[in-house]
Amino acid sequence: MLTGSPDASVDQLSALVCGILDAAGIPADRRVEVLGGALVTEAVRPHWGATPSPEAAHEALRASDPELADAVEALSLLLLGRAETRETARAVISAFEDMLRGRR
Repeated sequence: MLTGSPDASVDQLSALVCGILDAAGIPADRRVEVLGGALVTEAVRPHWGATPSPEAAHEALRASDPELADAVEALSLLLLGRAETRETARAVISAFEDMLRGRR
């Protein structure tokens, strides 16, 4: 159902995005991260080229659409928290594996 139609409905486009996630084999627990990252990217993209930093791009977004800027901030915190949790879990597993190897 790939569509180039500017008249495609939000439901059609949502189904297309879900189909892409399915085809890419993205597990359910990572889909929020993928979609959240895409939303943050798309929200800031129009402001990125005209500003020298992520902070300036976010401020430009805030000036043009304060509600979207609030959503981007909240979503960014969620995504950062998940990434940090994943990194911490990897470090713990690695340390545990090192400990087990030392006991052999």
